[in-house]
Amino acid sequence: MKGGQICEINKKPPVFRSTSCSVKDTKDRGGGGGMGSERGREMRERDESSQYSCFLSPLKTLSASFKVLLRNPKVFASIFALTSLPLSLLLFSKSFSSHPIKTQIYHLEAVAALSPTRFEARHVWKESRAYAISLVRLNALFFFPCYALSLLAAIAAVHSTGLSCNGKRPTLEAALTAVRTTWKRASVTTICVYAVMVVYMLLQRALVAAAAGLPGMDLGPVAVALVGLGMEVYLMAVLSLGTVVSVMEERWGWDAIGSGWGLMEGRRFSGWVLSGILVLGSGCIGWEMEEMMDGGDWWSVGGWRVMGFGNKVLLMCLFGVVVLWSYVLNTVFYCECRRRQPVFSGEPESEIEV
Repeated sequence: MKGGQICEINKKPPVFRSTSCSVKDTKDRGGGGGMGSERGREMRERDESSQYSCFLSPLKTLSASFKVLLRNPKVFASIFALTSLPLSLLLFSKSFSSHPIKTQIYHLEAVAALSPTRFEARHVWKESRAYAISLVRLNALFFFPCYALSLLAAIAAVHSTGLSCNGKRPTLEAALTAVRTTWKRASVTTICVYAVMVVYMLLQRALVAAAAGLPGMDLGPVAVALVGLGMEVYLMAVLSLGTVVSVMEERWGWDAIGSGWGLMEGRRFSGWVLSGILVLGSGCIGWEMEEMMDGGDWWSVGGWRVMGFGNKVLLMCLFGVVVLWSYVLNTVFYCECRRRQPVFSGEPESEIEV
């Protein structure tokens, strides 16, 4: 209004009046544009920093998990000796015991496929079925003690790591107390986890078989298998986080798994990478064990056989360490996700420190 009044008093031409008024508007708009450019620059910097943090976040989580182990060596050494190492011993014993049976089953299946008559093939299949039944019985014999030890190891390691992330000192007594108070929730959640994994494995095999039956799709089964492997790694990350939720919170079953899915918001790539690292580590140990079992009888007393026995003992201990570390890593990742989650919902950050 003031600029308009000055224009009317001086009785300037309309062109000059519109020009003088537009200069002021241009200055105002220029200031707004400067503020907009600054906001745009901040948003671009924030996006770039989020991209960098997306790749650095798994490394930070790995470093934090090692720090937790180094800060509490006595507690985790006790958990390793009481749960993870016996669990590894049982799993390796099951593998050593079932390996000859599996080898015999594969041999009989190959013989049945090459049998000239149906009668001979039927006889070979009957013998193979008997070995398969004995293999199922052997797995059932090892299942319950392995499940009990894995449940104890998970609860003790998760609870101790959670205390360490909250700035408290974990003890073996506190871990045992957590086992007594949370084993029901963890049991229900792990049963749901096993059910999901079984259904997914069956679905993945069905999809690979369907892709193999398509004409002109030579690489179809390979592509489906690779995509399925990536999805399986991500599913394992979600299910592992759900197991941690059932120990750390008053949730169990599908509620805990759904909470784990929600906690991964904004950290899904990091969870996938961390789960892939754990799968790669345990897979390398499994492959090395398979090569050693295919190499011959490890109970021999020859010099190079004794060295093979030492390598197997080393692999057992290493696998136990990987099992314990996986629980610690998943718990550290849970604490980081729980600390970030209130920020997304507009609430103040929690007191969890890693």
